[in-house]
Amino acid sequence: MLAFPRSSKRKKDLSIPDQLRQMRDWCKTNRYTVIMEYVEPGASATDDKRPVFQQMIADATLKPNPYDAVVVHSLSRFFRDSLEFGLYERRLNKAGAKLISITQQTSDDPSGEMARKIFSIFDEYQSKENSKHTLRAMKENTRQGYFNGSRPTFGYKTIEVETVSIKGKRKKRFVIDEQEASIVRKIFDLYLNGYLGQSMGAKQIAVHLNERGLTLRGKKWARNRVHEILSNPTYHGEFIFNKRDAKNQKTKPESEWVRMAVDPIIKKPYSKLCKLAKQQERLQ
Repeated sequence: MLAFPRSSKRKKDLSIPDQLRQMRDWCKTNRYTVIMEYVEPGASATDDKRPVFQQMIADATLKPNPYDAVVVHSLSRFFRDSLEFGLYERRLNKAGAKLISITQQTSDDPSGEMARKIFSIFDEYQSKENSKHTLRAMKENTRQGYFNGSRPTFGYKTIEVETVSIKGKRKKRFVIDEQEASIVRKIFDLYLNGYLGQSMGAKQIAVHLNERGLTLRGKKWARNRVHEILSNPTYHGEFIFNKRDAKNQKTKPESEWVRMAVDPIIKKPYSKLCKLAKQQERLQ
């Protein structure tokens, strides 16, 4: 038998210990022996890009099969995509491991199979609705001049400016990080003016910075990172939120982008710089 509580994105999530406690109690009551527990904080059950989840599936489908069942708190803790849910449940069943939810118990007959499909479809719908409402709130937050993410664009830092809940959470605004901003300005200067009479592209700039110990938050510079700096409109005073799809990183239609004014780091004609950077990328 194996127990698998769903992941959580909350830093101080009390639900995971509670789920573990409930599953351990359930296993004890139903005379299951817990062989392994899989816990994966910080991931989402909306896709299978979860290392611990994949390890669980790999272990549960070994031959000979070491587990009789995979026990979860609720089916949404296993997967929130109805198609993927069905595929992974089928893999477990084929290996001889049942998927059991302690809060949504179903039978093994056709009616139980139908019930699990309904639960899975509802979980997927609820997940998408929650994501839609969350994105809408984040877009409005950006329109009001606040930052949604955890780590700002290189060259900037965030400061907490406003209490928004009784839990003490605060909204954040972008401000220039002068130490990092000096590196950003240097990159643009090297790109426009070169060094010691020699013109410099993104690759040469990366080498130049690395040789002088100027890092990208502790990491070495690479050509693509330099190019990202040169082609990022944030440095001209315009941060863009919701530009790419979080799952596939594809660019969304411009009508879905939300622009937010920030203090510019570079005050030279930006359109020319951006055009030059794109030309440089094609040449390299």
